[in-house]
Amino acid sequence: MKTLFLVLLRSISLSALLLLFLWSSSQEYAKTTYYSNCKTNFKYSDSFTDYEVQVKGDIKVNDEDTEITSISPGGYLKISKKTFGHKRSLIVESSSNGSLNYEYYEGRTQVDYIPEGKKWLSEVLLDVVRMAGIDVEGRTKRIYGKKGIDGFLEETNLISSNTVTGHYFDALLQSFDLKNEEKINVASAISRQISSNTECGRLYRSYSDLFLTSDEVAIAYFNGLSKLSSNTERGSVLRSINADVDFSNPKVSEAYFTCLDKLTSNTERGSVLRNLEKTQKLTNKSYERLLVSVKKFTSNTEMGSVLRSLEQIDISNPDISEQYFNAIDGMTSNTEAASTMRHLIKYHELNNDNYLRLLASTKKLTSNTETGSVMRSIKKADINDPAIGEAWFLTINSLSSNTEAGSVLRYTMKSFELNPDNWSKLFVSSGKLSSNTEMGSVLRAAIPIMPAEKSAVSEFFSATNKISSNTEQSSVLCKLTEAKIMNEEICMDILDSARRLSSNTEKSKVLRMVAETKLTTNPKVKEAYINCARSISSDSEYRRAIDFIIE
Repeated sequence: MKTLFLVLLRSISLSALLLLFLWSSSQEYAKTTYYSNCKTNFKYSDSFTDYEVQVKGDIKVNDEDTEITSISPGGYLKISKKTFGHKRSLIVESSSNGSLNYEYYEGRTQVDYIPEGKKWLSEVLLDVVRMAGIDVEGRTKRIYGKKGIDGFLEETNLISSNTVTGHYFDALLQSFDLKNEEKINVASAISRQISSNTECGRLYRSYSDLFLTSDEVAIAYFNGLSKLSSNTERGSVLRSINADVDFSNPKVSEAYFTCLDKLTSNTERGSVLRNLEKTQKLTNKSYERLLVSVKKFTSNTEMGSVLRSLEQIDISNPDISEQYFNAIDGMTSNTEAASTMRHLIKYHELNNDNYLRLLASTKKLTSNTETGSVMRSIKKADINDPAIGEAWFLTINSLSSNTEAGSVLRYTMKSFELNPDNWSKLFVSSGKLSSNTEMGSVLRAAIPIMPAEKSAVSEFFSATNKISSNTEQSSVLCKLTEAKIMNEEICMDILDSARRLSSNTEKSKVLRMVAETKLTTNPKVKEAYINCARSISSDSEYRRAIDFIIE
């Protein structure tokens, strides 16, 4: 008894495994479609069935999908089905006058069409119609007319061919004036029911105008489009949109940019955004959202390219400006970030807030060359505005390259009318240079145009006294003796600075230049002159300096 029970249990288990295998296998199928001489050929197979279908001409079926009602003259329908080795075939041909002729076969034996062939056709025709896309327009009108959009989508969900499903959507969208709720369902269903990105892209491109007639449908459209896994197709659809997208609606704008953000290709995202401003009217809020999308790029090249393409952006808007520079700050390429800022300076009118934000971004660059290049491209900044002036010199001070810092300082003097406070800042920045050559070059460049204002002169000498090269320091002092601002007070400062020189030759040279100014006729200046000369340890150099003031 126990043995019989075990045998039965084993038999049941094997049967269950067999059913599970058959069910799993039945889910797998092969499908082939090819075209030749105006004919369409279909092959379909799964674990139980092999179908071969050939279609030529325009075929119509009855409302029950059980009979052929007509075939265009010269056309035909050929059906062959093999199930577990048992094959049946049917050929329906249309004569020149449109009358139908039927041939039915079981295996290789021809059997009368009525009743067996007619019965078999009624059993397989619905599968064939769905497989081959027969009478799509007629069936779409009938199904939608009777069952509405839910019935239509229920039917398309049963069709395995992406191409055929696409034809059904074509027929629906071309034949009926759908309500917004129906369009929403269709926009969502296209990418849900069709696995082919190409076919989905074709439909979304072809009917974008239809889907963008209302904001609620547009949102569904972009949500559906975002389901495409192909960057190329999704980007192509977004670039092909001709209808106006209502970017003034925050929900529509968010749906659009979310669809864009889901693209994994920086190239496609960049291409879409560069095209967007040319084809759509963007609001300030939509520009903000666009810039958020740009910051999500992982390609510096694409980020820079998009930012530089925005010709109509209102950079004076504080929120837009913030997002724009946030995107720049997100770049890891100094070249792209600097190129973008130079473009912004050249082609847009920047206000004080823009310049403050730009200088903050420039200061974050890790390339001295690019930092200097950006600063030298600025021509219209109100550098005498206290906040901008402060930011300007902080950026210069952040440069670790004496060459670049010196170049920017010379550019600053050449390009801007500096107030006394900024002259002081310039000399403070000069004093921070570690290169005697650059420090001397900057200070000599300042001399012909610097003001005689006390605080600025004081910082000038503070910087001069930090030069450790006797040659450079004396060169600066000698040039100052020839300046328009030269007076007794400045002369006293020159003599004080000259005393610090350790080179007798350079010290004597400065004293002789001072003597030529004739300011030593002032007793106080003359006394300071003599005291400085006494610090010369070389008798010959001392005598040369003293001889200049002896009458």
